Amino acid sequence: MAEAPQASEPTAAVPATAAAPAVERGFAGKLWFFCTWPPLVALDLWSKHVVFAFLDGVANERGEAHLPEGHRTPWNVFDGSLLQFDLVTWGNPGTIWGLFQGSTVPLMVVRCCAVVALVWFLRNTARAAKVQQGVIALVLAGALGNLYDNFVRADRSVRDFLYFTGEWPVAWTFPAFNVADSCITVGAIGLFLLLWRDDRKPKQAPVSS
Repeated sequence: MAEAPQASEPTAAVPATAAAPAVERGFAGKLWFFCTWPPLVALDLWSKHVVFAFLDGVANERGEAHLPEGHRTPWNVFDGSLLQFDLVTWGNPGTIWGLFQGSTVPLMVVRCCAVVALVWFLRNTARAAKVQQGVIALVLAGALGNLYDNFVRADRSVRDFLYFTGEWPVAWTFPAFNVADSCITVGAIGLFLLLWRDDRKPKQAPVSS
């Protein structure tokens, strides 16, 4: 008589290790980036053109057309007891907030390298990280807007036209800036906060085999 087959001993279940999520390299599906930076660059270049053209006309009426841009009388928009806002036509050979004056060519190289670095950073950003895509787009838009002036203007300077001063709590002046500078500032602060938040997140412990 043939022996009945013996039941095999139950085997212990081996816990399945979760597969590491794939890094979403590439540019597909990152519309928050591609829908943000082009209109911001257009806004920066349009605002520079409109304000400088308007103030050129004002300079002609005032008999100041022969003066260099930075020596013309500002156009006052708002003159309050605490805050004054003027439009100016100042060429900035440095960088944001008037730093690094006279370093135009090195700054052009740095801005070009920054554009390459931002594109690389975007390529390695997850598609779901929409806020991070947006702040990268802000910084990129600002860099491109100022680079346009560097390459197109005869003196390589960047057009600044927003100028704020005040009298409280003490007399102060804020360096003239433009839309591109605002994009860079907001984007850089946002990117720093995002990276700081990610760095403070608890790290996932490695799965033991």
